[in-house]
Amino acid sequence: MPHWLRVAIAAVVPSTAGVLAWWICVARGLALDTTSIVVGLVVLLPGTPLAIWAGQSKPGTGPAPVPDDDRRSAPAVIGEVPREPKAFQPRPDLSERIDEVFSARHAAAVCALAGGRGVGKTHLAATYARSCIDQGIPVAWLHAETVGQLQGSVDRLAAELRIRGDGDDAATVTRKVRAWLQERREPYLVVIDNATDPDLLASLLPSHGRARVLITTNDQSFERLATLITVEQFSEEEAVGYLSRRVGGSEHDAFLPLAQELDRLPLALAIAAAALVGPPRLSCASYLVRLRTTPVETLLARPRGEPYPRGVAQAIMRSVGEIDPASAHLLGELSVLSTSGVGLDLLGMEAQTALGELAARSLVTFSRDDTTVSVHRLIRRAVREQATRDRTLARLIETAAERMRAAVEEITEKDTWRKWPTIMAVADHATALWEAVEQFGGDESAHIRPAAEIVLRVREVAAYHLIYLNDDIRAFPIAQSLVSGREKFLRADHPDTLTALFILARSHTADQAPQACELFQHVASERARVLGDDHPDTLLSRSWLAFTHNTAGRPAEALALLDQVVADQTRVLAPGHPTLLQARFSQAYVNVDAGQPDRAVALFEQLAADHERLFGADSPDTLVIRGRVAWAHAAAGHADEAARLYEVVAAAQERVIGADHPDTLITLHGLAAAYEAAGRSGDALTGYERVAARFEAVMGPEQTLTKTAKADLERVRRSLRQP
Repeated sequence: MPHWLRVAIAAVVPSTAGVLAWWICVARGLALDTTSIVVGLVVLLPGTPLAIWAGQSKPGTGPAPVPDDDRRSAPAVIGEVPREPKAFQPRPDLSERIDEVFSARHAAAVCALAGGRGVGKTHLAATYARSCIDQGIPVAWLHAETVGQLQGSVDRLAAELRIRGDGDDAATVTRKVRAWLQERREPYLVVIDNATDPDLLASLLPSHGRARVLITTNDQSFERLATLITVEQFSEEEAVGYLSRRVGGSEHDAFLPLAQELDRLPLALAIAAAALVGPPRLSCASYLVRLRTTPVETLLARPRGEPYPRGVAQAIMRSVGEIDPASAHLLGELSVLSTSGVGLDLLGMEAQTALGELAARSLVTFSRDDTTVSVHRLIRRAVREQATRDRTLARLIETAAERMRAAVEEITEKDTWRKWPTIMAVADHATALWEAVEQFGGDESAHIRPAAEIVLRVREVAAYHLIYLNDDIRAFPIAQSLVSGREKFLRADHPDTLTALFILARSHTADQAPQACELFQHVASERARVLGDDHPDTLLSRSWLAFTHNTAGRPAEALALLDQVVADQTRVLAPGHPTLLQARFSQAYVNVDAGQPDRAVALFEQLAADHERLFGADSPDTLVIRGRVAWAHAAAGHADEAARLYEVVAAAQERVIGADHPDTLITLHGLAAAYEAAGRSGDALTGYERVAARFEAVMGPEQTLTKTAKADLERVRRSLRQP
């Protein structure tokens, strides 16, 4: 029970009893002397023990309460409140949120400013502390980065409050400080700076009273003890405003690129500003050049005299050193993958624990829908540069590439379309990984080679998937890089290098057919020399060489070559071999362009029957070939039969692979063309409109299939507008 309440009870109860006794005596007509004696006894008997009770301290709460005069005269400042840095950038939105927490008058006003190192948490807390001092509110500033720092700060607080006994241990001192805060009747602010462990503070935080506790930490788990306010980097406006005031001059337009390069991190901006003002004074342009070519540890070290305890890299790596090794390794992997962020589906459930720790330490951030995790630019740089010094960067690249390979290799052709976003994400990460590989010099090629081989394999599989989806535009640059990578680490005639050249040839668009022919000819010749004339890869190269002659406008030459390669493949390969089936498909296709559509119908029908026997009627490849039967009928002038076959195939494909699968849309495109050829212009217009819209939504406006569908749509629209 509070001391003031005991005093009130000790005063009120005897007085009330005395008044009651006097009234009874008067009512009974007792003499004045007798009444005085009775009233005196009634007041004295309960009053004496109550007075003794009111003067006792509450058991188990430490020493007797400090007199109110002592409470009000507590030192104005205990500890060292950081001074305001030059050109300090106010953050009124965050300051208002602190005020809201403390003005809400919760049972215990405890607020935690949480965010990564260098985002300005300490200076934000110091700003609030200085405002309290200006208002006459005493402030205690405690350091809590280590157990020793926290115990030392609490011990000093207890000593200056005169509540510490000579023989008190740390637990007793903490208990006394907490009791003092809880009994405080006037506002009092305690700042606990750089707290790292919520468990260490639990016994210190008051559960009631007028004291306010403001914690700064990079650990989000403090939300269990306090109202959490997340502190992030400056906004662009805040970053540019800070540089403008701190640096001055006429380079205002150059401040934004510098702020972006520094990730708008307040600590990094402060260090950069100190370098810009000199001496000697530097321009933003020259500093940006240094920033992009100099390690963060060197360029963003703490300048002398600045009110910051450490530089950017040192602050970041200090946080990294506090986490589990598995979490640190995952952070390293994230730092060599794409800056666009990594989907949680690519990381798997086994990464959840590590991600939780990284997020708690403010080393990673999640997208609004919690599907992607990202690492800020300066953290990425600091982690990668440290890994370079430790000679662990190659291992990080290798394990990250293994993760991507596992994700992309498990995608079958049947699932390629459904997994298109995953394929694009992996391709993006593979590009970032390859950029990391290329940073290694020639004398380090043996060190980075295992990682490089995995990255190249990821790019190879991604390119194959994109080609399968008829997305040559995206596949082409990946294939180009794959070739250069294989040539760098392998011989020019190595089978894997030749495979990369084959993929590059496959990724050429139709208007690049002459260049594709040259590549296919080179690959076919080299494979014949290295692998032999009858090797399936050699025969596959010859098949694609022949087919590309047709794309280049030479159907007769293409057909002669295909008839020969099909005969050679039939001689050495099994009937169901993929290379033979592909060559037979090309042979039937080229017959249409060579002016023999009826032969094409017969060849496609036989190929469809063989596919159905080998793989089933609902196999996606079987359905594609049946769609080509319809296409050949259309080429032969059988428009009605072509439309009927297209309708059957389209219905089956929508059921088996989905309405938006590119193969389904290709069939619907052919159906619209068959309607047009049969004179059903209205049905053709409707079909072209649907296909053009879906191709653009699914494949993008620049994809060849999208452009072709749009061109056909416009042609039909023009024909319908003509009288």
